[in-house]
Amino acid sequence: MTQRITTPSKVSAWLECPHYLTLQSRVEDGSLKAPKSVYGSFADLVVKKGLEHEKACLDAYDQSDKQILPIEPPGGRSFEQWVADVGNPFTGEYDVVYQMPFIHDGMQGIADFIVKVPDTATGGFRYEPVDAKLVRNEAKPGHVLQLCFYADAIKALTGVDPRDMHIWLATGDLETLRANDFRPYWRRLRTRLTAALA
Repeated sequence: MTQRITTPSKVSAWLECPHYLTLQSRVEDGSLKAPKSVYGSFADLVVKKGLEHEKACLDAYDQSDKQILPIEPPGGRSFEQWVADVGNPFTGEYDVVYQMPFIHDGMQGIADFIVKVPDTATGGFRYEPVDAKLVRNEAKPGHVLQLCFYADAIKALTGVDPRDMHIWLATGDLETLRANDFRPYWRRLRTRLTAALA
């Protein structure tokens, strides 16, 4: 049986509706017609504002003289081929990797930013995920789950565990979350998700 690849956004939708993954799987298998999109002008506006915020974050990194690696879009490649072609850019050469695609443990996603930070314990460095979100006060549960996935994927690729995860809020403030504070919940959730996908 082929393993289903899911995404952090699908996990968030599943948390809101336990039946979501079943319905989505049937759509992907062709046994259920996809519902008509209700994507309207307000959703367009939110997407546009989100992209503007992400661009502002990228500009801020650029203006702080960070060495940035922007990952090129996949073009006609599959997501799997795209990830394979990108490989592991976390060699210390770049301070920021922008739009990094990951496949890890049955999930796939694209991190807005992965930033290099000094590791005072070892004298070296590690990489941590940063997501640009339009929220103004604090991260939402779905945002934290996305970051947990990126943190796990970074550790699998580099062998070094991110200590912190970050949300770049719409106010321009950076909210920092300690990864290990959320990992027990993330592990329990992944166990439930594996059962649901099965």
